[in-house]
Amino acid sequence: MLRVILVDDEGLSLKRLSRILSESGDVEVCQTFLNPLEAYEYVKDNPVDIAFLDISMPGVSGMMLSRQLHELHETMDIIFVTAYEEYALQAFDISATDYLLKPVSAERVEQALHKIRKRTLPREGEPVLEVRMFNGFKLAHPGPDRKPLKLRSPKTEELFAFLLYKRSVSRDEIMDTLWGGFESEKASNNLNSNLHYIRKAMVESGLQACLLADRNQVQIVENSLSCDLYAFERLLRDIRLYRDGRKGMLKQAATLYTGPFLKGKTYDWASTKTRRLEQDYMELLELGARLFLEQNQVEQALQTYDQILLLDGLREDITQQVLRLLIGLGRTSEAIRRYRRLEEVLLQELGTQPSPPIREMMRRLNG
Repeated sequence: MLRVILVDDEGLSLKRLSRILSESGDVEVCQTFLNPLEAYEYVKDNPVDIAFLDISMPGVSGMMLSRQLHELHETMDIIFVTAYEEYALQAFDISATDYLLKPVSAERVEQALHKIRKRTLPREGEPVLEVRMFNGFKLAHPGPDRKPLKLRSPKTEELFAFLLYKRSVSRDEIMDTLWGGFESEKASNNLNSNLHYIRKAMVESGLQACLLADRNQVQIVENSLSCDLYAFERLLRDIRLYRDGRKGMLKQAATLYTGPFLKGKTYDWASTKTRRLEQDYMELLELGARLFLEQNQVEQALQTYDQILLLDGLREDITQQVLRLLIGLGRTSEAIRRYRRLEEVLLQELGTQPSPPIREMMRRLNG
Protein backbone atom coordinates (compact mmCIF):
# COMPACT_ATOMS: atom_id res chain seq x y z
CA MET A 1 0.00 0.00 0.00
CA LEU A 2 1.43 3.38 -1.05
CA ARG A 3 1.11 6.03 1.67
CA VAL A 4 0.15 9.42 0.22
CA ILE A 5 -0.41 13.00 1.36
CA LEU A 6 -2.05 15.78 -0.65
CA VAL A 7 -1.29 19.48 -0.28
CA ASP A 8 -3.35 22.16 -2.05
CA ASP A 9 -4.86 25.45 -0.93
CA GLU A 10 -8.01 24.67 -2.97
CA GLY A 11 -10.39 22.42 -1.07
CA LEU A 12 -12.25 21.18 -4.16
CA SER A 13 -9.01 20.10 -5.82
CA LEU A 14 -8.06 18.16 -2.70
CA LYS A 15 -11.40 16.35 -2.61
CA ARG A 16 -11.24 15.43 -6.30
CA LEU A 17 -7.69 14.08 -6.16
CA SER A 18 -8.36 12.26 -2.88
CA ARG A 19 -11.36 10.50 -4.43
CA ILE A 20 -9.37 9.46 -7.51
CA LEU A 21 -6.52 8.08 -5.40
CA SER A 22 -8.83 6.27 -3.01
CA GLU A 23 -10.43 4.46 -5.96
CA SER A 24 -7.04 3.33 -7.35
CA GLY A 25 -6.94 0.32 -5.00
CA ASP A 26 -3.42 0.31 -3.53
CA VAL A 27 -3.15 3.87 -2.21
CA GLU A 28 -3.79 5.07 1.33
CA VAL A 29 -4.51 8.79 1.49
CA CYS A 30 -3.04 9.45 4.94
CA GLN A 31 -3.88 13.15 5.18
CA THR A 32 -4.88 16.13 3.06
CA PHE A 33 -3.60 19.62 3.85
CA LEU A 34 -4.60 23.14 2.93
CA ASN A 35 -1.57 24.46 4.81
CA PRO A 36 1.93 23.41 3.56
CA LEU A 37 3.47 23.96 7.00
CA GLU A 38 1.10 21.43 8.55
CA ALA A 39 2.07 18.92 5.86
CA TYR A 40 5.74 19.40 6.70
CA GLU A 41 5.10 18.80 10.41
CA TYR A 42 3.10 15.68 9.61
CA VAL A 43 5.89 14.16 7.49
CA LYS A 44 8.35 14.67 10.36
CA ASP A 45 6.55 11.99 12.38
CA ASN A 46 4.80 9.80 9.82
CA PRO A 47 5.94 7.55 6.96
CA VAL A 48 4.92 8.87 3.53
CA ASP A 49 5.75 7.40 0.13
CA ILE A 50 4.28 10.04 -2.20
CA ALA A 51 3.39 13.73 -1.80
CA PHE A 52 1.02 15.34 -4.32
CA LEU A 53 1.74 19.07 -4.14
CA ASP A 54 0.09 22.09 -5.70
CA ILE A 55 2.79 24.47 -6.91
CA SER A 56 1.14 27.85 -6.51
CA MET A 57 0.25 28.26 -2.84
CA PRO A 58 0.48 31.33 -0.58
CA GLY A 59 3.38 31.45 1.87
CA VAL A 60 5.18 28.23 1.03
CA SER A 61 5.12 27.18 -2.63
CA GLY A 62 4.99 23.57 -3.73
CA MET A 63 8.54 23.88 -5.06
CA MET A 64 9.80 25.05 -1.68
CA LEU A 65 7.82 22.41 0.19
CA SER A 66 9.21 19.65 -2.05
CA ARG A 67 12.76 20.63 -1.11
CA GLN A 68 11.85 20.64 2.59
CA LEU A 69 10.20 17.22 2.33
CA HIS A 70 13.21 15.76 0.54
CA GLU A 71 15.41 17.05 3.35
CA LEU A 72 13.32 14.91 5.71
CA HIS A 73 13.05 11.87 3.41
CA GLU A 74 15.16 11.83 0.26
CA THR A 75 13.31 8.81 -1.14
CA MET A 76 9.84 10.36 -1.10
CA ASP A 77 8.23 10.70 -4.53
CA ILE A 78 6.97 14.20 -5.35
CA ILE A 79 4.17 14.67 -7.89
CA PHE A 80 3.20 18.26 -8.69
CA VAL A 81 -0.39 19.15 -9.47
CA THR A 82 -0.96 22.58 -10.96
CA ALA A 83 -2.95 24.60 -13.47
CA TYR A 84 0.21 26.11 -14.97
CA GLU A 85 2.14 24.17 -17.59
CA GLU A 86 5.10 26.56 -17.55
CA TYR A 87 6.35 25.10 -14.24
CA ALA A 88 7.05 21.67 -15.79
CA LEU A 89 10.77 22.07 -16.53
CA GLN A 90 11.43 23.61 -13.12
CA ALA A 91 9.61 20.69 -11.49
CA PHE A 92 11.73 18.08 -13.23
CA ASP A 93 14.87 20.07 -12.41
CA ILE A 94 14.19 19.39 -8.73
CA SER A 95 13.66 15.68 -9.40
CA ALA A 96 9.89 15.53 -9.37
CA THR A 97 8.51 12.10 -10.23
CA ASP A 98 5.68 13.54 -12.34
CA TYR A 99 3.75 16.69 -13.17
CA LEU A 100 -0.05 16.71 -13.48
CA LEU A 101 -2.16 19.48 -14.96
CA LYS A 102 -5.50 20.45 -13.47
CA PRO A 103 -8.21 19.33 -13.83
CA VAL A 104 -6.60 15.99 -13.00
CA SER A 105 -8.02 12.87 -14.64
CA ALA A 106 -8.08 9.38 -13.15
CA GLU A 107 -6.15 8.06 -16.17
CA ARG A 108 -3.33 10.57 -15.72
CA VAL A 109 -3.08 9.84 -11.98
CA GLU A 110 -2.88 6.12 -12.74
CA GLN A 111 -0.01 6.77 -15.17
CA ALA A 112 1.92 8.56 -12.45
CA LEU A 113 1.27 5.79 -9.93
CA HIS A 114 2.23 3.12 -12.47
CA LYS A 115 5.61 4.80 -12.92
CA ILE A 116 6.23 4.51 -9.18
CA ARG A 117 4.94 0.93 -8.93
CA LYS A 118 7.10 -0.12 -11.87
CA ARG A 119 10.16 1.33 -10.19
CA THR A 120 9.61 0.19 -6.62
CA LEU A 121 7.37 -2.87 -6.28
CA PRO A 122 9.12 -6.27 -6.08
CA ARG A 123 9.34 -8.44 -9.18
CA GLU A 124 9.71 -12.18 -8.81
CA GLY A 125 11.76 -14.65 -10.80
CA GLU A 126 14.42 -12.40 -12.33
CA PRO A 127 17.94 -11.95 -10.95
CA VAL A 128 18.64 -8.55 -9.44
CA LEU A 129 21.88 -6.62 -9.24
CA GLU A 130 23.54 -6.44 -5.82
CA VAL A 131 24.82 -2.95 -5.08
CA ARG A 132 27.10 -2.02 -2.18
CA MET A 133 27.71 1.71 -1.67
CA PHE A 134 29.10 1.62 1.87
CA ASN A 135 32.85 1.09 2.25
CA GLY A 136 33.37 1.47 -1.50
CA PHE A 137 31.27 0.87 -4.61
CA LYS A 138 30.68 -2.73 -5.65
CA LEU A 139 28.30 -4.21 -8.23
CA ALA A 140 27.76 -7.96 -8.29
CA HIS A 141 25.56 -10.72 -9.62
CA PRO A 142 23.30 -12.40 -7.05
CA GLY A 143 24.25 -15.78 -5.69
CA PRO A 144 27.09 -17.32 -3.71
CA ASP A 145 29.88 -16.50 -6.20
CA ARG A 146 28.85 -12.77 -6.40
CA LYS A 147 30.62 -12.26 -9.73
CA PRO A 148 31.44 -8.54 -10.14
CA LEU A 149 29.59 -6.52 -12.76
CA LYS A 150 32.10 -4.48 -14.74
CA LEU A 151 31.21 -1.19 -16.39
CA ARG A 152 32.92 0.32 -19.41
CA SER A 153 34.87 3.16 -17.75
CA PRO A 154 35.34 5.08 -14.49
CA LYS A 155 32.96 7.76 -15.82
CA THR A 156 30.27 5.16 -16.53
CA GLU A 157 30.74 3.91 -12.98
CA GLU A 158 30.47 7.43 -11.56
CA LEU A 159 27.28 8.06 -13.53
CA PHE A 160 25.74 4.86 -12.21
CA ALA A 161 26.76 5.71 -8.64
CA PHE A 162 25.24 9.19 -9.03
CA LEU A 163 21.97 7.77 -10.38
CA LEU A 164 21.80 5.24 -7.55
CA TYR A 165 22.38 8.02 -5.02
CA LYS A 166 19.76 10.37 -6.52
CA ARG A 167 17.26 7.65 -7.54
CA SER A 168 15.42 10.16 -9.73
CA VAL A 169 17.21 13.12 -11.28
CA SER A 170 16.84 15.54 -14.17
CA ARG A 171 19.12 15.23 -17.18
CA ASP A 172 20.23 18.83 -16.65
CA GLU A 173 21.41 18.11 -13.11
CA ILE A 174 23.33 15.04 -14.27
CA MET A 175 25.08 17.00 -17.02
CA ASP A 176 25.86 19.93 -14.71
CA THR A 177 27.29 17.58 -12.08
CA LEU A 178 29.30 15.16 -14.20
CA TRP A 179 30.03 17.17 -17.36
CA GLY A 180 29.79 20.74 -16.11
CA GLY A 181 32.66 22.02 -18.25
CA PHE A 182 31.24 20.67 -21.52
CA GLU A 183 29.01 22.35 -24.10
CA SER A 184 25.40 21.27 -23.79
CA GLU A 185 25.33 19.01 -26.86
CA LYS A 186 28.57 17.27 -25.94
CA ALA A 187 27.41 16.77 -22.33
CA SER A 188 24.14 15.29 -23.58
CA ASN A 189 25.99 12.92 -25.93
CA ASN A 190 28.23 11.78 -23.08
CA LEU A 191 25.23 11.17 -20.85
CA ASN A 192 23.39 9.15 -23.49
CA SER A 193 26.47 7.08 -24.31
CA ASN A 194 27.12 6.18 -20.72
CA LEU A 195 23.47 5.34 -20.09
CA HIS A 196 23.77 2.95 -23.03
CA TYR A 197 26.86 1.34 -21.52
CA ILE A 198 25.05 0.76 -18.20
CA ARG A 199 22.05 -0.81 -19.94
CA LYS A 200 24.32 -2.96 -22.12
CA ALA A 201 26.22 -4.30 -19.10
CA MET A 202 22.96 -5.25 -17.42
CA VAL A 203 21.52 -6.95 -20.51
CA GLU A 204 24.71 -8.91 -21.20
CA SER A 205 24.69 -10.12 -17.59
CA GLY A 206 21.07 -11.27 -17.76
CA LEU A 207 19.95 -8.81 -15.06
CA GLN A 208 16.75 -6.79 -14.84
CA ALA A 209 16.71 -3.40 -16.53
CA CYS A 210 17.56 -0.81 -13.91
CA LEU A 211 16.98 2.53 -15.65
CA LEU A 212 13.94 4.51 -16.80
CA ALA A 213 14.81 7.54 -18.91
CA ASP A 214 12.83 10.14 -20.82
CA ARG A 215 13.76 13.50 -22.30
CA ASN A 216 13.63 15.19 -18.89
CA GLN A 217 14.91 12.80 -16.25
CA VAL A 218 16.46 9.45 -15.41
CA GLN A 219 15.18 7.12 -12.67
CA ILE A 220 16.52 4.01 -11.03
CA VAL A 221 14.18 1.01 -11.14
CA GLU A 222 14.56 0.15 -7.47
CA ASN A 223 13.04 -3.32 -7.75
CA SER A 224 15.76 -4.29 -10.22
CA LEU A 225 18.48 -4.27 -7.60
CA SER A 226 19.35 -4.87 -3.97
CA CYS A 227 21.14 -1.85 -2.50
CA ASP A 228 22.65 -1.47 0.98
CA LEU A 229 22.07 2.30 0.92
CA TYR A 230 18.34 1.90 0.24
CA ALA A 231 17.99 -0.75 2.95
CA PHE A 232 19.88 1.43 5.46
CA GLU A 233 17.73 4.48 4.74
CA ARG A 234 14.52 2.44 5.09
CA LEU A 235 15.70 1.17 8.46
CA LEU A 236 16.71 4.67 9.53
CA ARG A 237 13.24 5.99 8.75
CA ASP A 238 11.52 3.12 10.57
CA ILE A 239 13.79 3.43 13.63
CA ARG A 240 12.97 7.12 13.89
CA LEU A 241 9.24 6.53 13.59
CA TYR A 242 8.65 3.33 15.57
CA ARG A 243 9.75 2.23 19.03
CA ASP A 244 8.79 -1.44 18.72
CA GLY A 245 11.57 -3.65 17.41
CA ARG A 246 14.19 -0.93 17.47
CA LYS A 247 16.91 -3.16 18.87
CA GLY A 248 16.60 -5.63 16.00
CA MET A 249 16.51 -2.83 13.44
CA LEU A 250 19.63 -1.26 14.96
CA LYS A 251 21.49 -4.53 14.53
CA GLN A 252 20.43 -4.71 10.90
CA ALA A 253 21.56 -1.12 10.29
CA ALA A 254 24.96 -1.88 11.85
CA THR A 255 25.47 -4.79 9.44
CA LEU A 256 24.67 -2.52 6.48
CA TYR A 257 26.92 0.41 7.45
CA THR A 258 30.26 -1.29 6.81
CA GLY A 259 32.20 1.90 6.19
CA PRO A 260 31.86 5.42 4.72
CA PHE A 261 29.58 6.00 1.74
CA LEU A 262 31.52 5.39 -1.50
CA LYS A 263 34.79 5.09 0.40
CA GLY A 264 37.80 5.45 -1.89
CA LYS A 265 35.88 7.40 -4.54
CA THR A 266 36.74 11.07 -5.07
CA TYR A 267 33.33 12.21 -6.25
CA ASP A 268 32.76 15.83 -5.19
CA TRP A 269 28.98 15.36 -5.26
CA ALA A 270 29.18 12.53 -2.70
CA SER A 271 30.88 14.43 0.13
CA THR A 272 27.73 15.93 1.67
CA LYS A 273 25.93 12.60 1.52
CA THR A 274 28.93 10.86 3.10
CA ARG A 275 28.90 13.23 6.08
CA ARG A 276 25.13 12.98 6.49
CA LEU A 277 25.15 9.17 6.48
CA GLU A 278 27.97 9.11 9.02
CA GLN A 279 25.94 11.43 11.24
CA ASP A 280 22.90 9.20 10.78
CA TYR A 281 24.92 6.14 11.76
CA MET A 282 26.27 7.85 14.88
CA GLU A 283 22.71 8.80 15.79
CA LEU A 284 21.77 5.11 15.61
CA LEU A 285 24.78 4.15 17.70
CA GLU A 286 23.77 6.67 20.37
CA LEU A 287 20.26 5.23 20.41
CA GLY A 288 21.72 1.73 20.71
CA ALA A 289 23.89 2.78 23.64
CA ARG A 290 20.85 4.26 25.43
CA LEU A 291 18.92 1.04 24.90
CA PHE A 292 21.80 -0.96 26.40
CA LEU A 293 21.86 1.35 29.43
CA GLU A 294 18.10 0.98 29.89
CA GLN A 295 18.73 -2.77 30.18
CA ASN A 296 21.74 -2.22 32.48
CA GLN A 297 24.13 -3.59 29.85
CA VAL A 298 26.90 -1.12 30.61
CA GLU A 299 29.75 -2.93 28.85
CA GLN A 300 27.76 -3.09 25.61
CA ALA A 301 26.96 0.61 25.95
CA LEU A 302 30.65 1.40 26.42
CA GLN A 303 31.55 -0.59 23.31
CA THR A 304 28.89 1.28 21.33
CA TYR A 305 30.12 4.67 22.52
CA ASP A 306 33.63 3.64 21.50
CA GLN A 307 32.34 3.02 17.97
CA ILE A 308 31.14 6.62 17.88
CA LEU A 309 34.49 7.91 19.09
CA LEU A 310 36.27 5.94 16.37
CA LEU A 311 34.23 7.92 13.86
CA ASP A 312 34.55 11.26 15.66
CA GLY A 313 37.12 11.48 18.42
CA LEU A 314 36.14 15.09 19.16
CA ARG A 315 32.70 14.21 20.52
CA GLU A 316 33.09 15.54 24.07
CA ASP A 317 29.49 14.64 24.93
CA ILE A 318 30.18 10.99 24.18
CA THR A 319 33.49 11.01 26.02
CA GLN A 320 31.72 12.53 29.03
CA GLN A 321 29.23 9.66 28.98
CA VAL A 322 32.07 7.14 28.80
CA LEU A 323 33.91 8.77 31.71
CA ARG A 324 30.74 8.72 33.86
CA LEU A 325 30.21 5.04 33.15
CA LEU A 326 33.83 4.13 33.86
CA ILE A 327 33.82 6.07 37.13
CA GLY A 328 30.56 4.40 38.10
CA LEU A 329 32.17 1.00 37.50
CA GLY A 330 35.16 1.97 39.65
CA ARG A 331 37.54 1.94 36.68
CA THR A 332 39.11 5.25 37.61
CA SER A 333 42.53 4.58 36.06
CA GLU A 334 40.92 3.92 32.69
CA ALA A 335 38.78 7.05 33.06
CA ILE A 336 41.90 9.14 33.69
CA ARG A 337 43.63 7.65 30.63
CA ARG A 338 40.58 8.43 28.50
CA TYR A 339 40.46 11.99 29.79
CA ARG A 340 44.13 12.57 29.03
CA ARG A 341 43.60 11.21 25.52
CA LEU A 342 40.76 13.69 25.06
CA GLU A 343 43.00 16.52 26.25
CA GLU A 344 45.65 15.57 23.68
CA VAL A 345 43.18 15.30 20.80
CA LEU A 346 41.47 18.61 21.55
CA LEU A 347 44.77 20.43 21.93
CA GLN A 348 46.18 18.96 18.74
CA GLU A 349 43.08 19.34 16.56
CA LEU A 350 41.40 22.47 17.94
CA GLY A 351 43.87 24.09 20.32
CA THR A 352 41.31 23.90 23.15
CA GLN A 353 40.72 22.13 26.46
CA PRO A 354 37.88 19.80 27.46
CA SER A 355 34.65 21.54 28.45
CA PRO A 356 34.29 22.85 32.03
CA PRO A 357 31.82 20.09 33.09
CA ILE A 358 34.29 17.37 32.08
CA ARG A 359 37.21 19.12 33.77
CA GLU A 360 35.14 19.55 36.94
CA MET A 361 34.12 15.87 36.90
CA MET A 362 37.77 14.80 36.64
CA ARG A 363 38.85 17.34 39.28
CA ARG A 364 36.41 15.78 41.76
CA LEU A 365 37.71 12.32 40.85
CA ASN A 366 41.32 13.32 41.50
CA GLY A 367 40.50 15.50 44.45
